Amino acid sequence: MAARFIQQMIVGIHRARSVHLTDIARSLGEDVELHATHKRLSRNLSRQGLTEFISSALLQRAAQDVTPDKILVVCYYDLPRQSATRMAYDQGNATRTDDGYYVCDISAVDPVSPDHFMPLLSHLWSRHAPEYDGDATEILAAVNQVHSATGGRAAFYFQQAPEYSDIFRCILQEPNLRTILRVHQFDTEFMVDGQLKALYEFISDIELPHGKMTFKMVAEHTAREFLASDIAEVSMFSQFGAIPVQYMGEPTTLIISNTVLEPHLQLTPGAMQRARSSTLAYVATGVEAGTLEQQWQLLQNQYLARHMAGVVFAHKSRFNLSDFRVLTYDRLQLLNILLQAVTHFEAYIEKSFIVEDRAVTDAPHKGDHARDFMAPDKVL
Repeated sequence: MAARFIQQMIVGIHRARSVHLTDIARSLGEDVELHATHKRLSRNLSRQGLTEFISSALLQRAAQDVTPDKILVVCYYDLPRQSATRMAYDQGNATRTDDGYYVCDISAVDPVSPDHFMPLLSHLWSRHAPEYDGDATEILAAVNQVHSATGGRAAFYFQQAPEYSDIFRCILQEPNLRTILRVHQFDTEFMVDGQLKALYEFISDIELPHGKMTFKMVAEHTAREFLASDIAEVSMFSQFGAIPVQYMGEPTTLIISNTVLEPHLQLTPGAMQRARSSTLAYVATGVEAGTLEQQWQLLQNQYLARHMAGVVFAHKSRFNLSDFRVLTYDRLQLLNILLQAVTHFEAYIEKSFIVEDRAVTDAPHKGDHARDFMAPDKVL
């Protein structure tokens, strides 16, 4: 009975492109009243143990294909709920996004062929659930679950927002994890040459001996607003370097990247400030970052991870996430896992979900489009 229910839910979500039970029930086309199908699906969503069973089964199957050359993209976001404001442990409302449900998705990506991704795990929680102990605890639990299933073969790339400083601290203090995180707060303190200093105090002293050209696709509306002409691709020059540091007693590597737009780009007055050099800082643990090639690969993977985090959310959004309307916490968590099963099937098994080209690359994007530089004939 459970197997039939799981199969029907996966097929129904896939067909309906929705997580609304009425849409799912309708897509099944059963020869009974729609209300009866809806009621049966709703009743089965309360089955105990299915969330953990399906989640573990998906992870164990996918983890076998995670190799050291792949990257693990960790992204987290709030779950929109415009259509339901009385769900369990949801004390927010339709206009707020900081008091409801949150999701952490972890996916594997092959940098060599990033046209597909492999969903590994999706974890949903509420800040008002009795067992809640902080977002960092929830995310770290998901990361450790994937780390255990994959045998630590790949590094985690985190796309944390600036306000998630507790996650930054929590992850970097976790032993045996291979991670790359962006340092958003430049007042973060590191031990450098035996002295505890904030990043802003010594970042300008870090040598950036390496340089690479990068190329970025610019959305048309952005190009029209900030550039003198409708340019679709711009060239940038990145200088980067790395130094060993310690963070709260743990040895880490600090990677600094300084990227500027090429000087021949003609900008509108309103874009001048945005065109100034952009300095980014990353902390890497458990990965090799001593050579130019290693540092550049980590930076390229970080660009890719940032893009893929958006791709993962875009894939989920195709199912109209605001249509989650079940009223109990356990049903919502199971429905989220069933959606995860569908996206896993589409992205990795069926491979019907194709990832668009990366926004930032180390070579010009192929295709006939406007550029602010001369491109080799082979990419046109």
